[in-house]
Amino acid sequence: MRNVYGYILIAGASVTWGTMGILGKLAFEYGIDSTTLISLRLLISSTTILIPVALLKRNLLHVGRSHLPQIVVLGVFATALQRIAYFHAVDLTTVTVAVILFYTYPVLVTIYSSLYFKERITYLTIFSIFAAVLGVALVVRTYDISHLAFSLSGVAAGVLSSVLFALFFLVTKGLRKSYTSWTLILWGDGVGALALVPLVLISLSEILGYPMELWLLILAIAWLPSLIAYLMYSHALKYVRSTEGSTLGVLEPLSAASFSAIILAESFELLQVVGLISALVGVALLFYARTNH
Repeated sequence: MRNVYGYILIAGASVTWGTMGILGKLAFEYGIDSTTLISLRLLISSTTILIPVALLKRNLLHVGRSHLPQIVVLGVFATALQRIAYFHAVDLTTVTVAVILFYTYPVLVTIYSSLYFKERITYLTIFSIFAAVLGVALVVRTYDISHLAFSLSGVAAGVLSSVLFALFFLVTKGLRKSYTSWTLILWGDGVGALALVPLVLISLSEILGYPMELWLLILAIAWLPSLIAYLMYSHALKYVRSTEGSTLGVLEPLSAASFSAIILAESFELLQVVGLISALVGVALLFYARTNH
């Protein structure tokens, strides 16, 4: 029963993460750009974490001086720029395309690990990568040159979001040996927010004029798919292994695609549906291969 409870929490976190693109797409209808949206999201989320940590558990604020360069990379590139790239992809393409492109990061991590850490590549790993890449190619409609040319900048942003999240994965993997997950998310969001503060100050008069509906969407993005989902996932790891949690994480792109179809009425061609299934199968098998090799 403890395992079942953990699985439910992870499933809930994954589905909640899947709402991020939907909320972003709704926010863009009010004219906000992806950079400003992420600036406010990081500012709100980091402040929300900082206040209780500073009052109740100050030891989580401490990081070693030798780790500061990694913290800067984590905050500026792997957090701030990664989130901007993802939401830029959502803005220029569709939620489904953006989340599937983002979810190719395990492929990049696997390739990097095999080259630099000499991790063994199995036949299952090769098949998983092939299925994921083929699925992505179908989802972004590489078979339709005119459409691909039209959405090329959005696809490039989605690929960049995947590359930068692979960086996030590798940097946090190393830092977790010394710090808790809450320290890393606090510093990642905090440094990212500081890097983007000048952009907030430049647009301050415009930001203060945002309608209440847009502010509710910004707060929802900062709290629901970020902090609350992360809290659910972290709590779930008390009951299940992180390897199991990673595999269940493929519910995120599946839920994002479902939400986009239901809420945003995004339509899919038959080949895109085949691609979605192929990409999800490839990523799920890749998680399985990496955690059981």
